[in-house]
Amino acid sequence: MRETLADLEARFAQASAEPTHHIDQHLGIVACGEALAAARAGNYGVGAVLVDPNGSILAQGRNAVFFPYFRSDHHAEMVAINAFEERHPDVDNMRGYTLVSSLEPCPMCMTRLLMAGVQTVKFLAHDDLAGMVNRKDHFPTAWKRLWHGREFIQADVSESLKRFALDVFPLNLETCRQKLWSR
Repeated sequence: MRETLADLEARFAQASAEPTHHIDQHLGIVACGEALAAARAGNYGVGAVLVDPNGSILAQGRNAVFFPYFRSDHHAEMVAINAFEERHPDVDNMRGYTLVSSLEPCPMCMTRLLMAGVQTVKFLAHDDLAGMVNRKDHFPTAWKRLWHGREFIQADVSESLKRFALDVFPLNLETCRQKLWSR
């Protein structure tokens, strides 16, 4: 039985309140909060947060591909990077910056993150449908070269938060697929 939005909201509240020793837990909670907000709006439940080398949050994003209107590029990671680049046009080096996403980046987000130069990308849950981290060998040579000095790894968060990130993503999956396929 698929969980309802109310079920997911209750699970998120519980996971957010857990005491933990995981180093990425706080940022994972922020990313999952964005994912839940995306799901509430009728989008895929994916969220992201970008932090500077000191760990300060600089930008957040949530999937907004379908609502409030269709924008194919409004994936959570891209929304966060867009917000950062608009507010900080003077930053020309992303060494030490980390983006935490609730879900493993898709091909489009992976190339955007490589192009933006984000040094470290952490994701809470693997995406067996569209995730690219384990498929990076399929990238063209020019894109593979951008991997030098970059790290894409699973975030150190609690198992309950990883599970939440995986479960919030498909809440609106069928509705979003139908909208996509009808375009």
